[in-house]
Amino acid sequence: MSKERDEMANDRHEKLQAWLKDNVLIIPEPKVITLHNFSVDWSDWRGSFRVKFDDFEIEDELDFGIEITGRPTFHLQIFTSPLGVPASFASIEITSKTHQAIGMALQQTFPRLKPFGRNRETGIEITMSSSISDRISEHEANAAKLLVVEGYSISVST
Repeated sequence: MSKERDEMANDRHEKLQAWLKDNVLIIPEPKVITLHNFSVDWSDWRGSFRVKFDDFEIEDELDFGIEITGRPTFHLQIFTSPLGVPASFASIEITSKTHQAIGMALQQTFPRLKPFGRNRETGIEITMSSSISDRISEHEANAAKLLVVEGYSISVST
């Protein structure tokens, strides 16, 4: 019985690996990445953008938001439970330098918000319930909103 279960698991693993090979888009390290076509919900500083790797543009938008450190971060699209396997896999593979370049472009686009936690100087605590105005000055927020308008794009070398 155990041998049959092992064979089924191996077969399932092989089928999954073949499916991932056929469906995961592998992006070689580009010279330049370009983020564009931003859609931003300014009430919670989340949204999406399109990305080009050199001259190749992927079909899916990438989502972004602000992490607890106050810095912008992004998420690759994922496949959830392909072939019934209880796991998730990125639909795109990028190099760590490419990942860093996208992060750098987001940091150049959006100012850092105050991170979660207690401010040592003021004693004020920033939490998930804190308003955006508690995390960023009106001046910085307005500057970002003026920057990220229709047609805005940013390119970064890897």
